[in-house]
This record gives sequence, C-alpha cells and structure tokens, in this order.
Amino acid sequence: MDVPPITYVRHAMPVVAEAVPPSSWHLDDLGRSAARALADRLEIGAGIGALVSSTEPKALETAEAIAERWSIDVVEDPRLREAERPWVGIGYRAVAHRYLRGDQPEGWEPQAEVAERVTAAVEDATATAGGGPVVVVSHGLALAVHLGDRLGTDFDRESFWSGLTFPDAWALAADDVLHRSLPRGPTR
Repeated sequence: MDVPPITYVRHAMPVVAEAVPPSSWHLDDLGRSAARALADRLEIGAGIGALVSSTEPKALETAEAIAERWSIDVVEDPRLREAERPWVGIGYRAVAHRYLRGDQPEGWEPQAEVAERVTAAVEDATATAGGGPVVVVSHGLALAVHLGDRLGTDFDRESFWSGLTFPDAWALAADDVLHRSLPRGPTR
C-alpha cells in the first residue's frame, strides 16, 4: 500500500499567558490571521484525505483555519499534544534544546513516549485518509521528536525545532524526504 504524503503543521503563535498552562493557550487575531494565511499557502495537491489536530487550543484553532480553507473536518487527537513538561518561562528554550539533545529534564515526558503516541496518531490518520494527503497539526517539540524517531540519526531534532516558525509546515514524501511545504514566512 502506498503511503500518502504527510504535511506536518506547527500551530500559529498563541498568546503567551504566564499564569495559564501552555496547553491552554489560544490564538489571538494575529495568530488566527497567520493560520489562515498558512492554510491558503499549503501545497497539498488535489485535496486533503485527513486533517488531524492536537486538542490543545492553539493547534486546534490553527487546524480549523485549514479545515475552513480546504472544506474538511478536523479530527481531534490528544496524542498529538505537545511534549508534557513544566513551563520554565525565560529559560524554556535552553531547557528545550537540552531535551532535544537527549537530556531528560525533570518533569519532561520521555522522548520515547512522545514519539510512540505521535507516531500512532499519524499512522491512524494515514489509515483513514483513503490514500489522500494527511495534514497533522501539532507542536514543535512533539513534531521534532516524532520526525527524529521516524527519520533516524541523520535528522537533527534540535536544528529542526530551532528553525520552525509560527505557523510552519513541512511535507514528508513517501520516500521519507522532508521539505518545507510553503515559503518561509515571518515569525512571531
């Protein structure tokens, strides 16, 4: 059976609210506008066979923009959530880099668990896509870990994550060649 192409989308930039867990952050008007612009620029082809999203609001709101543009329903899958970790505020990027290099910061979900659940969600979406392209809307760390697990040691999780924008999209062809799925846009 041929594996359909998969487009991995990192959500648009949410409103960062220090008093609110990152898993509850939403998009503001600028984030929703960026999600709509991404949806318009996605290079999918004839149509989407399956659109699956993390249940976290920032990802789901990004997926809803894609669903509206491509006239497809969003399937919510909690397995696509971000790697579970405590919010560390200003030092977050440094700890995230350590995590992606293979350290296990205290309180962070083991990478093997992230890879297992995200891979299972992607495989389930692929199975229901009827051979059409699959769009997966998730989060930077979760996608970097999943793709690193899928593509092996030649894939640099840390560099991939560092280079992601809000939002961003990457396509994975059936031969496991990964490429940016839209022109590089502004970050926020």
